[in-house]
Parts: sequence; structure tokens; C-alpha cells
Amino acid sequence: MSQRGLRSFRGREVCAVLGLVTLLGIAGCGGDSSGGFDDSRPPRVSLTGATPERLSDYNLLAYDGDGQFRYNTRVVPYDLNTPLFSDYALKDRAIYVPEGSSATYTDTGVLEFPVGTVLIKSFSVAADLRSPDENRTLVETRLLIHFEDGWRAFPYIWNEAQTEAFFSPAGEVRPISFIDAEGEEQVANYLFPQRNQCQSCHERRDDDGTTRIVPVGPKARNLNRDYDYGAGVGTVNQLTRLADTGLLTGLPSLSEVDAAFDFAVIEADGVASLGSADLDEAARTYLDVNCAHCHNPNGVQGITSQLFLNYESEDLFRLGYCKRPGSAGSGTGGHTYDIVPGNPDESILVFRVETEEAGAMMPLLGRSLQHRRGAELLRAWVADMPAQDCSAP
Repeated sequence: MSQRGLRSFRGREVCAVLGLVTLLGIAGCGGDSSGGFDDSRPPRVSLTGATPERLSDYNLLAYDGDGQFRYNTRVVPYDLNTPLFSDYALKDRAIYVPEGSSATYTDTGVLEFPVGTVLIKSFSVAADLRSPDENRTLVETRLLIHFEDGWRAFPYIWNEAQTEAFFSPAGEVRPISFIDAEGEEQVANYLFPQRNQCQSCHERRDDDGTTRIVPVGPKARNLNRDYDYGAGVGTVNQLTRLADTGLLTGLPSLSEVDAAFDFAVIEADGVASLGSADLDEAARTYLDVNCAHCHNPNGVQGITSQLFLNYESEDLFRLGYCKRPGSAGSGTGGHTYDIVPGNPDESILVFRVETEEAGAMMPLLGRSLQHRRGAELLRAWVADMPAQDCSAP
């Protein structure tokens, strides 16, 4: 099964068996997304008027109930080399670019998407992460739509029957139980974000002081990987696929495109086999995706803290080496410096990605549990640095 495959539950009975109806508290079984989906017609993405109440109103996708998404022909699924961690939720991503338009390649930052673009991200929960392709419940789909005045976020929550998702801008937190990859039971306080919470992670402040919303994940280096598109296409590079379908212009030879570290290697085997170069590449990529949406020179947290964790940052002090935090409060864990090279136990950055204490953990939103492999990576990365006494002049 391809990475876009999601195994659904069929109705209320299966959900009840797994105990997920009560845990997820998903709304009733009305509606049917597949009934309104017509692949012979283009997506319906209006940049004026009222927000559609049903996800199916966009005609972007349907969930067939057999573990598969069915996308409109103008919609292309994709995956990321290193994804954003969200309490072990499994994600399916896709891009819609309107007919007659295309994104423009850029080697830094996200691709330049035209007005009318929709970035689609669907979240599902596996009952047991030791068998992640089985017994999944689809819980929400978030749309990031590019309007004339910038990007706007639209969260949709799926009903219990997995047949329709409904616009839900108010947000909420729900406890979700699952078995993790080590066989231990976990309970995540899963966040369905408010629209303004989406903004807090996607907001950038330009040099003139104005703020705008930008995507996080679809950078060329993070998209530079193969994807199984199924029958008729097979497995091809994602950037090549976007270019071949007319959704991307300006793509150079793939030999000229950097590729971010594939975090799936760490999820499967840990960090013990990684050398210093791979540790540095993997850690910097992880920080870029999971932290730098806030901690960058134009991010709200970055401006406040002057801690820049974006991949392009080359200033070791701004990256946290022997740097005292600007304002971390209880988030310091009693430590003095963001990173003490060679000493993860005294590094605030490591403390904040390991802790599950509300208000101290990083990122501030989107996780209630420690990402074990991510924390393992950053701890090993700091430990591998040449030791430095930060108290020395």
C-alpha cells in the first residue's frame, strides 16, 4: 500500500471495538464525502464568499472507506523527508494548484505557490503504531488556502463514520489513547487547533513590520524524495512529478537540488549508527521543520529570543551555542544556556524537547507527548559537539 493509503474504520461498530468513539468524541455519522466527489469536474475553491461547511464541497478528495484517499486529478499527494511531529498522528498531504497556474521553484524556503493553491493535510490515529497501516481513524483535514491577501487556514473535523469532515474553527483538545512503537500505551491530549493557533505557527514578520502566513513543510529539499503514485505512474521523484504535471516551473536538474535527511531512517533504527555528519544534517533538518517556523529571523519567537533554528542559519551563537535565552521563564529547566556543546543534560534546547510540562515543552503547540526519536536525535547531536565551557570568557 502506498504512503497515501489510510486504513479506515467502517462505521460505529468498529470504532466502538477499539474504544475510539469515546476517546475521540467525533461528531455523528451524517454526510458522505464520496457522494459529492466528482473527479470529472475541477475542484471548487472559491476565494470569495462564505467558507464551505463540508470538506466535500471543495471537490478536492474523497475517502473511499477502504483505506484510500481518492484525489481530484489536479491534486497531487506528497510526503516530506522530515515531517513535523504531532503527537504521533499519521499524515497524508496533497497539493492543489489551480488550472493555468503553477508553483515556482526556489532552493530556499517553501516553493512559491500561486493564488488559489490549497495545501491539504489529513491527520489519522493508528490504534497500534507497531502496525501503523492498520486500524486507523481519520480525525481531521486542514486546508491552507492562498488568497489574494495571503494564506488562510481552514480546519475540518471528520465525523465518526469517516464519510465527511466539517468546518470547525473553534478548536478543542481531546484525549486519544494508542499503543506506541515500543508497545506502551500512550494518551495524547490531541489538539484540534483554533484558526488563530494555526496562525501562531505559520506567521512571519516582514522587515516593514507587517505579518503574513506562510506554509512550513513544502520546501524543495524536503520534497526531494520518491513517492509511490500507484498504477499508471509508479514511483517517481516528487519534484519531477510536480513539474511533469505542470504544477511546478523552474525545477533544475535533481542533481542540483539538496535533499533533506530522511527521518524515517531514525524512526526505524534510532541514531546509534549515524556519524557526526549525518547527526548534524538530521538534527538541523529536524529543527528546521519542528522549531524554525517560530525560531527564525522573521518568526515571532525568533525575534523575541534571537534563537534562529532555521536550516540556513550559520551563526553558531544564534543557533544556541553558549547562548543565554532571551525570555524562557520556567522553560529553562534550571539551565543557563540554550546549548552547552558536548553536554545535553545542561542544554535548555534538549530539556524543552524532552519535557512534557505544559508551558516548558517545545514546540508550544501540536504536541503533548515527547517525540522519543526526535529527542534522542537532538540529545545525540549536542553530545557529539566538541565540549565547550560556556562560562569561560
